[in-house]
Amino acid sequence: MIARKVLISGISLILVVGVAIGVVAVVIRSSLNKSGHESLSSQMKLVTRMCNYTDHQTECQQSLSPVAQNSSAGFKDYMKAALLSISDQAQNAFNMTESLLVEAKNGTRVKRSIEECKDLMKEARGELQNLVSYVDDAELQTMKDRALEIRIWVGSVTSYAGTCMDVIGDDDPKVSEAMRGPIDNVTAITDNALAIMGEISNIVSMFGVKLNENTITEKGSNNRRLMGETIEEDVPRNGHPSWMSRVDRKLMAKQDNGRIKANVVVAQDGSGQFRTINEALRAYPKGNQGRFVIYVKKGVYKETVIINKTMINIYMYGDGPRATIVTGNKGEETTGDKISTSGTFQVYASGFIGRSMGFTNTAGPEARPAVALRTSGDMIGIYNCRISGYQDTLYMNIGRQFFRNCVISGHVDYIFGDARVVIQNSLIIVRKSSLKHQNQAFITAPGQQTAHECGGTVLHNCRIVPEEALFPTRFEVRTYLGRPWKTHAKAAFIECTIADVIRPEGVIAWDGKDFNTQHSFFGEFKNRGPGANLANRVKWPKGGFTGEMDRNTAAKFTVDSMLLPDTWLKMATIPYLPSFAQAL
Repeated sequence: MIARKVLISGISLILVVGVAIGVVAVVIRSSLNKSGHESLSSQMKLVTRMCNYTDHQTECQQSLSPVAQNSSAGFKDYMKAALLSISDQAQNAFNMTESLLVEAKNGTRVKRSIEECKDLMKEARGELQNLVSYVDDAELQTMKDRALEIRIWVGSVTSYAGTCMDVIGDDDPKVSEAMRGPIDNVTAITDNALAIMGEISNIVSMFGVKLNENTITEKGSNNRRLMGETIEEDVPRNGHPSWMSRVDRKLMAKQDNGRIKANVVVAQDGSGQFRTINEALRAYPKGNQGRFVIYVKKGVYKETVIINKTMINIYMYGDGPRATIVTGNKGEETTGDKISTSGTFQVYASGFIGRSMGFTNTAGPEARPAVALRTSGDMIGIYNCRISGYQDTLYMNIGRQFFRNCVISGHVDYIFGDARVVIQNSLIIVRKSSLKHQNQAFITAPGQQTAHECGGTVLHNCRIVPEEALFPTRFEVRTYLGRPWKTHAKAAFIECTIADVIRPEGVIAWDGKDFNTQHSFFGEFKNRGPGANLANRVKWPKGGFTGEMDRNTAAKFTVDSMLLPDTWLKMATIPYLPSFAQAL
């Protein structure tokens, strides 16, 4: 009975919020209908024009209308209001998790999922507070130049909200229903903010401000930290990442691992300062301003490694992807860990570089989701690494990420997530499942949820092949380039060599249903090999895109367009192709 009361109170909260939104919407519509736009103040007209760019206009007007009471309010005031509105909705979702936890039974999967959701909403609010501080300090021109970065970081809130619902899943339908309303509110208002930032030049002009259209520049060095960035007053900007000191840049210019002096060494034989990676991470200096370099000597490290948000700019390298291996066996069906906690190696900090290491999850296909590597931060680079599992091997959660010269293997949705990612010059291996009933394989499962998110998964100049064990029976397993995990899924395959293991249809709807296909995008460009034949690619009846892109569209998925490499990747010691591998 008490549990029912808690649930009812939670649902009542959703209804109260819904009624409040409805009342505001009625007032706004009534104001518009009484005497038309002419009766509106100039500020209210601005609100209407800004909200016209969004997909959730009622929620947009509710968020921004209070600012219109200030006749001198500028664009930054409206942007702050939009961010604070997201924060308020994230707080509502957080409060709902606390209510639901009261009656959740200890030790149950449901309680663990609610706790994870609570942590995610806490993280979302923290990111939003940092963004509000940034908007407070930034000049409009700087905001325009960094609009993509800001959108990526705002979009992380959508990822947190989506992950919350993913981990709750269908463990308890009542809990899922109680969380649905607050999470939907977070997602809708976040999408509005993304839409507004995507039109920053047009919207700022409404305030009589014209921004120059030059390439990215930084004005001044007194902006607050954004996305793990540490700004130093005496460092020339020159296109180098602002989080790199002069000494740091010299250090990272040395490409040979053996020539880089590590801050700490991890070795199982006792020849380093630490025997485990987590012990080395605990030595990360508080307030560290430059690179923190960790050398992990050869060995198999059986530990769950977590690099938390405060550990920015870590450079970790090993003795090779088959020599230095981090391994675990967590999975949904084996240990109760879902995609948010099953990862053997989990990165939540910005500026991480991982090199010459292996990350595996050995839980097997029966474990269902069992993540080997989870990357959940901005400006993450992974070079010369092996990432191996079965289902959900590589979870690329938020931010800009780049993978080069890697081997990634799995069977179901094994390259997935919501981040803005390019995987380049890598070997993508389809593994054989030991489960007899598992006769389908999916390489990618992009997770973009809303129209204005700027994430996407790109495989560029990669090779897609079956593993040796699968080769004799490869045609018995229906293997696809991917399927849309969320409603606005976006993936591109550019200049890849695709083996005959890939079905002629190329991609497939999620679980055979078309609810995620209407707005999804799976583009291909100049691929080669028997699996690249476009003649029989699927065409989804309700919309969405599959098949060959034109060159201009494909160019939007190159490193230059996706990652803004001049601002960070150039100095990350990782080679990259900025554009297409082949000339016209």
